[in-house]
Amino acid sequence: MTSPTPARTRLAWAQLPAHVQQAVVEQVGAEVVEATSHEGGYSPGMAATLRTAAGERVFVKAVSSGFHERSAELYRDEARVNGLLPDGVPAPRMRWVVDDGEWVAMGFDAADSSLEVPWRPDDLAAALELFTAMAAVPAPAGLGSAADFFGGMPSWADAAREGADLGSWDPWVAEHLDLLVELSIDWAQASVGDRLGHCDARADNMVRLGDRVLLTDWPYAAAAAPWVDLLCFLPSAELEGAGRAAEIWASHPLGRAADQARATALLAGITGFFVHGSVQPPPPGIPHLRAYQRAQGEVALAWLRQRLADGLAGPV
Repeated sequence: MTSPTPARTRLAWAQLPAHVQQAVVEQVGAEVVEATSHEGGYSPGMAATLRTAAGERVFVKAVSSGFHERSAELYRDEARVNGLLPDGVPAPRMRWVVDDGEWVAMGFDAADSSLEVPWRPDDLAAALELFTAMAAVPAPAGLGSAADFFGGMPSWADAAREGADLGSWDPWVAEHLDLLVELSIDWAQASVGDRLGHCDARADNMVRLGDRVLLTDWPYAAAAAPWVDLLCFLPSAELEGAGRAAEIWASHPLGRAADQARATALLAGITGFFVHGSVQPPPPGIPHLRAYQRAQGEVALAWLRQRLADGLAGPV
């Protein structure tokens, strides 16, 4: 199974206003002669690798508040977080930021390639090693807590309070909604830790640079438990052909070392986020998001039910 194909096109380099293009040219130091757009992901902002007349390659993201306000907010958050990341973090180096109050653009070292799905064994192995490396990095000062990040996301309690229409889901969901609410009461708190967490790791947020897989798109980074990124990654990974989430979790050192009750609570909350999101209207500019949340939710729900059947739940 692969994830839903994006049903929109990002902003292109040629669509940027002349003053924004000129600001980028001043940063890269030469005229842009080629722009290769990267259409994956879940933001409508420009994401392109630019080649200059000097032969240099740089990856640039750009968006305006007027075009997509939420993306502009995230780009600014991403720029702030990238300024906090310590040396050696598996992320492309941010070179510069341009922000005129309306348009925000960032330049990064260009990757060699995006990751392809279905997952290839060598890419998956490198991604799983990446999570091990991340777990060794203390969260830098200035980052918030993963509990605050996840605590701001809707989940099962919101679905129950709003009377969300869950009729398109397996009847088990509606029949066990009270249990799901109870399981996820403290789901955000389950993520608490002192390691650097990306909190949005998926194939479309990873690239290849040399023999390394790197994480891109860091606006949600936070201090987290060392296993949080691995757990959050696995529903999308299974969806995109990596193998069963439960089996990868059980075989990975971070999964084996995790507090399993806390992991189940976080998985329950994330599953509720996907289910709740799947029945909402599509957000402006990202019409394919709900289908992707639905697909991830189905994987996460199956994994959660398996963990419950195996007795891997309890108070956080």
